[in-house]
Amino acid sequence: MRLVSSPTSALPPEWAKLADEVADYSVSTRWLETLGPLLPGQPWWLVAKTGGQARIGLHARWLESPPAEARYDIGAVLRGSIPALEPRRTPVDVPATEDLYPTVLVTLPGYCCAAAGSGASDPALLRETLNAIDGWAAARGARSVSFLYVPERQALLREALAGFGALPVDLYPTCVLPITFDSVAEYQQQLSQRRRSGLRRLVRRLADNGMTAAEVKLWDVRDEVLELRLGLLRKYHSDADRATLSATLDRMMDHYPAEDIVVTAVRRGHEVVGFTLALRHGGTLRPLWGGQTSEAYGAYFVMNFHVLIAAALERGIERIDYGTLKWTEKTRHGCRLESLTGHMWAVANDA
Repeated sequence: MRLVSSPTSALPPEWAKLADEVADYSVSTRWLETLGPLLPGQPWWLVAKTGGQARIGLHARWLESPPAEARYDIGAVLRGSIPALEPRRTPVDVPATEDLYPTVLVTLPGYCCAAAGSGASDPALLRETLNAIDGWAAARGARSVSFLYVPERQALLREALAGFGALPVDLYPTCVLPITFDSVAEYQQQLSQRRRSGLRRLVRRLADNGMTAAEVKLWDVRDEVLELRLGLLRKYHSDADRATLSATLDRMMDHYPAEDIVVTAVRRGHEVVGFTLALRHGGTLRPLWGGQTSEAYGAYFVMNFHVLIAAALERGIERIDYGTLKWTEKTRHGCRLESLTGHMWAVANDA
């Protein structure tokens, strides 16, 4: 087995084939081309080849120092300085920053980590690949390697990391709603009486305030979506760079057909006062962005658990991955928690 590494923002030529060999949306070319530029650090593509054939693909980021986003900082993760669903089991001795950086972070956009290629189903080849990554990282002077946000569906990758001896790292779950119903009404019947009544009350409240909720086309509301997204990020003191977000919207529209970009919006007249934006990959719908004005009380729940459900049913979606955070709100509306795991190891570097 030979590990080929490419330090470029452009996907390597063999990546499309590797992505097509697995069902995981997070390794798809359009997902990576759209959202990859949002990840911190220098991109590296790591491809394991046997007999000259590409078998496994992993996406990594080289980080010289801790990034601004704590959820991609292995030091912050180890310290427990990231969101948590439950009290964290923080290691007693967290290595100093200089003992962790430079680091190799293996991850994907959207807080996910997966392997592309048919070789991802071969435990022995996965182990060989991890050994090769360790040697590659050491040769480049890395102090640590981490795989962050490995989902339940990547069971073989998790097992390979555990067998390699990587330290398990406390993270938090994502929220997934399996589509096991045929209508919005049937979905609501699965909820508690309190949740059903709450959703109906919020729909009425919006109507009473002259607002309507419906699916819209991103092309028609692009500028409003951008402003609402910026407003939400500023509210929570997150990075809100207009040029970065604008470019991301442009890439979405370049790489995704209109039917795979699902935008739900609450409007007052022609004004958009709330939105959610999701991307479709086969049977999975992945909400990514949202935002609303203060006047659109309850819009989050109506857009995500009423209008978006209807849009998913129309498209034959099998599961909605609502992502992380707001775990209580999401589980109360039918989502189940799926774990995301982290794994890291110190690199033996003699330099």
